Amino acid sequence: MKKRFKFDIFKYFGIFAIFIAWLLISMKANNEVVMPSIRSTFSQLFNLLSLSSTYLVLLNSVGGLILIVIGSFLVALILALISLKFESFKNFITPTLSLFKILPVPAVIILLLVQYSQSSIPYILTTMVVIPIVYEGIYGNLFSIDQDIKDEIKMITKPNLKVLINVYLPIIKIGILTTLLQSFGMGLKVKVMTEFIANSPKTIGYQLGYARSILAMDQVFAWTIILVVIVIIIDSILGYLLSQSK
Repeated sequence: MKKRFKFDIFKYFGIFAIFIAWLLISMKANNEVVMPSIRSTFSQLFNLLSLSSTYLVLLNSVGGLILIVIGSFLVALILALISLKFESFKNFITPTLSLFKILPVPAVIILLLVQYSQSSIPYILTTMVVIPIVYEGIYGNLFSIDQDIKDEIKMITKPNLKVLINVYLPIIKIGILTTLLQSFGMGLKVKVMTEFIANSPKTIGYQLGYARSILAMDQVFAWTIILVVIVIIIDSILGYLLSQSK
């Protein structure tokens, strides 16, 4: 308990230090375009939160990402199960998944803009980034299950959906939750960046681009705070689930 309290104290000191640094830099710059003040940023933040359009933007960006993570999890789970059963299949898809991880985002966006709409590009590119992360997490966790457990299950029944849901997934639950947390964090960064570059309408990336175009840096910072809070909320939810799983 004492150790936990000490950890929380240092965490709050860290947050306080960030605000102090922000205050000092904004005072030194004395220019809202270079570094917006805390007051103007939070004023803009509350203004954004009072607009119904803000929640539509959040639904498009964050809600879309949640759908991407869920869909990617299902696809990656299927790919991981096939890879465990057939090593040749694993060797076949590994180059493709590796390619997804190293492709430069701007180049891919330019290629996709030729064939797809601006609104669909963030979904396509984010899926390409998230699937390899989730696949590696699921495959690694399934592969690491004790061989004695696998052999015992084979003696009782053939591997099937019930065994996967009732035996394998509970065993690797902590690893799965950690993987989902990583994929959400990375996915949010990629999706917002893609929305910004592709100029996808009614998204956080679009709002950041618009704010930059009119030099409204307080609005840029306000959207950044919203993104940080969203990540903290998701991290807290998954962290709680992780603590309950131990």
